[in-house]
Amino acid sequence: MEPKIITIEEKKVIGIVLHTSFTNDKSKQEIPPFFHKVLKEKKLEKVPNRINENQLCVFKMKRKCPDFDYVMGVEVSNTDSIPEGMETVILPISNYATLTIVKRGPEDVGKAFGYIFKTWIPKSIYIPTGAPGFIYYDDQFFSIFNKKGYEGNPLATVYVPIKPLLLKRILKFLRIL
Repeated sequence: MEPKIITIEEKKVIGIVLHTSFTNDKSKQEIPPFFHKVLKEKKLEKVPNRINENQLCVFKMKRKCPDFDYVMGVEVSNTDSIPEGMETVILPISNYATLTIVKRGPEDVGKAFGYIFKTWIPKSIYIPTGAPGFIYYDDQFFSIFNKKGYEGNPLATVYVPIKPLLLKRILKFLRIL
């Protein structure tokens, strides 16, 4: 399945942060229990100004750094009131490469991000913007997950912010074809 390119407006997110790392697969060990604990304890339900029941898991990364912040949050209309222990993430208006996946665990997410970054982007006329990527969980996920868990094959969507290559690089890219 090929990613779809869509434009989304700015999103304001309030959520709980997990500081983790790709080093020694630390994130693979830490993210799943963190994700399930936040869901089980309904920690995001108390966030004021929510605009829907959806949830996002945002990856705040720095280039060439294995450490990153994983923010599990919700979309809000404004960030005037941030509950204690939570942070705000502003996702800028951008074009995004999106891929809807069956999400049974972190491996599915890793494969989707890997495909977009390592396979699709190098063959496209796009590059990552450097803004955070995220996973979006809406009714396609929760309507299944809440009844059958991962065995029901719930769907989630991976978002990677992209922008077109500079004109000079596009021309060079086209000559290679």
